[in-house]
Amino acid sequence: MVKSKIETYLGFCVRARKIALGADEIEKQKKSVFLIVCDGGISQNTLKTLYKAQEKFACPLLTTEEGALGALLHKPAVKAAAVKDKNLALAILSVANGEPQFKLYSGGTNSTYGKI
Repeated sequence: MVKSKIETYLGFCVRARKIALGADEIEKQKKSVFLIVCDGGISQNTLKTLYKAQEKFACPLLTTEEGALGALLHKPAVKAAAVKDKNLALAILSVANGEPQFKLYSGGTNSTYGKI
């Protein structure tokens, strides 16, 4: 099976230890988060936590289809991840713009997840 570029970039993040897995780990980060990626099947309360982290770090929030993030990371239980490398975050964002299963959260209450 052919790997997608995003899967490769996330693999580089894991290998370089430039990724925080899980909403709790993202919340614990003090600095240098450049991209937050969350799964479509994430709960509303966890999504609120990620919205707050997005505002705290002033970084983009990328959402995937349900179950896609765990498949990309080869860790099925992972529903949220934060990329801590600027260049890898930019590379992931550039590839994600052309793929339909990734959506960039732009803020506001008119999102696909409803009001927070």
